[in-house]
Amino acid sequence: MKLLCIDSEPVYQEIVALCAEKLDIQVKAVSTYIDALSAFKDYEPDIVTLDVVMKGGSGIELAKQFKVMSGARFVPIVFLSSNVADSVMDKCFQSGADDFIPKPFNELLFNTRLKTHLNHLQLMQEMYEQNKKLTYFQTVIQREHEMAHHVFNHIQNRSEKDSESVAITRLSAASFNGDLALIKTRSDGTRLVFVGDFTGHGLPASIGALPVMQAFFEAVDDLANICYLSAHINKILYSILPDYMFCAGYLMLISDRGRILYWGGGMPNALIRRKNGQMDSLPSMHMPLGVLSAKEFDVDLEESVLHDGDTLVVLSDGVLELKNSEGLMLGDTNMRAIIERSYEEKSLLVAQRKAEKELIDYLGESTQLDDITLVAIRNAHLS
Repeated sequence: MKLLCIDSEPVYQEIVALCAEKLDIQVKAVSTYIDALSAFKDYEPDIVTLDVVMKGGSGIELAKQFKVMSGARFVPIVFLSSNVADSVMDKCFQSGADDFIPKPFNELLFNTRLKTHLNHLQLMQEMYEQNKKLTYFQTVIQREHEMAHHVFNHIQNRSEKDSESVAITRLSAASFNGDLALIKTRSDGTRLVFVGDFTGHGLPASIGALPVMQAFFEAVDDLANICYLSAHINKILYSILPDYMFCAGYLMLISDRGRILYWGGGMPNALIRRKNGQMDSLPSMHMPLGVLSAKEFDVDLEESVLHDGDTLVVLSDGVLELKNSEGLMLGDTNMRAIIERSYEEKSLLVAQRKAEKELIDYLGESTQLDDITLVAIRNAHLS
């Protein structure tokens, strides 16, 4: 620790030096305004004592200069002065002073106050070091997130983009979305769909996404059936996810004529809004992926059909659990009404934006607690 003493009276320079040295503090003493500025810059003290009146200038103005020169570094400034008028002390504190000790003072008083400031200074320095470490780790995490985003985006770019037959809404509760929405038309004309919702949200919820995406696109290239694919993804996730994590999901194979073969586990029921406004459900009947061993896993599929003008809607539970400013969940009934209203639009893209806006409006100023995924697939344009 280093102390800069600025005082035109040698006796007080000596007292300050004797007290400080007992606390293992190095002391540099100067007596003029100009020397004080130079010493503060070169000596870089941890604490400063000074008088209101000094040769060549004002201690109050000097304190202001020190506060500017110290920048983000915390340097306690203690005035030692025989002028104890309230107006003078007020000006000292307004200039940035941290303490004011009237002259004459005894060694005991000065030691006590000096120890107090040293403890405060040590605490501030520890906080500063912790903040530096925190800033460093935040930078590292940000870089890792950017790299992970790059990898995820690169892989997901293979998925189909929004069109009048496919529309995807993904609203993240954190910087990373723990949901997956993958859609790809295979070489045989059938469309493979995977909509998954990993436990939680953010980066931890995305740890299983990479192997799932890889398995999905390999299945697209290999024309693999979804019985095999569901079992394969379950095996992957069962082997890599911790016990408290899993992936609810739908795997679907939709032919160019609208026949749907699907496996659903742990998800809210998918819905089909028929062209005439009727709503049908596609039950999610299985356990989520990554929960059961290969022997226990059930690969049984369900069937449905998507006629011309019908719209298939698959959503994650973050949609139904969306809370408004009053703490009320959106729920199944409200979501069905949104789907019924929105997807009567002839343009699927317009319909998707309408549904998305209704969800955002329902959330309002509330905090989104979970990732939201809403996938819509239409067999053909509404006529």
